[in-house]
Amino acid sequence: MHIARNHTGHRVGQYHQKARLSDDQVRQMRHDRERHSMSYLQLAAKYGCGVSTARDITLYWTRASA
Repeated sequence: MHIARNHTGHRVGQYHQKARLSDDQVRQMRHDRERHSMSYLQLAAKYGCGVSTARDITLYWTRASA
């Protein structure tokens, strides 16, 4: 298994030790927001994360590698 790392050698994406969502879930969340106009609250409930996490992911503020 290949573990994704950034330029400083730290784990990124689903391989980060604190990651709660897989890269596939992040892609699907972004798809749901862009194509189906789901609210952050709806996304948070569907993917089991916080509203601010759903916002940050869909705005590409976090999980840029996904």
